[in-house]
Amino acid sequence: MSSAQLIKKHLAPLFARHTDLVAAGRWIVMKPIRHVMRGIVLTTWNKGEYFLPQWAVTHFCEPVGHFPLNWGDRLYRDSPGLWLWDDPDMPEYFMSRFERVVLPVFRSVETLDDLVAYLATKPIPNRNFEIDELRGVSLHAARGDLNTARAKLDDLRHGRSLWCMPGFAEAEVASVVEPLGPLLDKGDRAGIAQQLAAWEAMRIAKLPKGFARIWEPTPFPVEAGT
Repeated sequence: MSSAQLIKKHLAPLFARHTDLVAAGRWIVMKPIRHVMRGIVLTTWNKGEYFLPQWAVTHFCEPVGHFPLNWGDRLYRDSPGLWLWDDPDMPEYFMSRFERVVLPVFRSVETLDDLVAYLATKPIPNRNFEIDELRGVSLHAARGDLNTARAKLDDLRHGRSLWCMPGFAEAEVASVVEPLGPLLDKGDRAGIAQQLAAWEAMRIAKLPKGFARIWEPTPFPVEAGT
């Protein structure tokens, strides 16, 4: 069976207990998606024997076609061992761990401001948010904090970011700097919102259909200043 089929078979009670969760392929995602995505992916290994669960919270207004996992962590067991699909105790144990460790985070991060607050007060090991200028430009632009967005943009433009190491991520940097930079320079809030909305729509189109069903396009906070 695929991860999606195994989730439906073994973890159906989770969705009955929490109606704000849905299955989307091999993902369990919190709905609705309004600029912020909260999900855990269950990747099956060894011909369906076991899975690795990794969760993340992220904003959705950037030009990438996947769900970045760098603002999250693995969901670990209390004791050493694998998450075995055929373990009769696994479903309830997984659900209890998810409800205790991950679900409170998901429910506390509903807005872009919530996301920034969470990352600032609960740093994740090896995930230094403040050096992540590439993702921070569009995040802070979406929030309407144009000064912070411009500062991160300036770091990208002048090579003061880890993303600017030669041969590392020229295309990714250009995909943010070239379309969003001139709009930030001008303070064009309507143009910024239009660009971010286009990126959101592009990302939804590249993800499993389950994501599109819970996506609710909504105005960005930056538009409040227009």
